[in-house]
Amino acid sequence: MATTLLRTRVDARRAAAAKKILHGLGLDATTAVNMLFAQVIARRGLPFAVQEDGDAYAQSEYGLTPAEMDAAAKRIRQSIARERKAGTIRPVKSADDLL
Repeated sequence: MATTLLRTRVDARRAAAAKKILHGLGLDATTAVNMLFAQVIARRGLPFAVQEDGDAYAQSEYGLTPAEMDAAAKRIRQSIARERKAGTIRPVKSADDLL
């Protein structure tokens, strides 16, 4: 597959924070961008809603309070932990795994 060089400017603190999170997920920035682009193509749009902030998004999209969002996030983390332990989470090594 032919590739192209994509250059972009990103706030240094944001890039460092994102790289740290991506590393924890076993990803690098290139893979994350490829995953984003694969989802943009598959969905013919952004794979997430664009809104003002997290609390406003949760309130408008789901009608949830910040406390309810925290509780939901905790349940999701617990569910993911159970699935990892059970071995039922499918590994994603490249953007092609998402298609």
